[in-house]
Amino acid sequence: MEKSVLNRQSKSELELLERGWTKQFLASGTRLQEAKESYVSLGFEVHLELARTEDLACSECQPPHPSAAFEGWYVIYTRRKQSGEKMASQEDELK
Repeated sequence: MEKSVLNRQSKSELELLERGWTKQFLASGTRLQEAKESYVSLGFEVHLELARTEDLACSECQPPHPSAAFEGWYVIYTRRKQSGEKMASQEDELK
């Protein structure tokens, strides 16, 4: 991983990555709910973190008043469920 990318990552993000979570994208409102439901239906665990200015793809995208711009926005993290968890949920769907 590039050094510049590591410098932008928060301590909590690094901990999530170490525990097997994958950062997906930023979303809010209906799009956030749809993405969460889609990932769960595909067998993923979903974790949401409040978005920060550092989560934007580039410095030119950062708004002048970040606190107002990011209210209600979250970073979606996913990871595969353990095989036992996934099998149990699939069995529930078959009933």
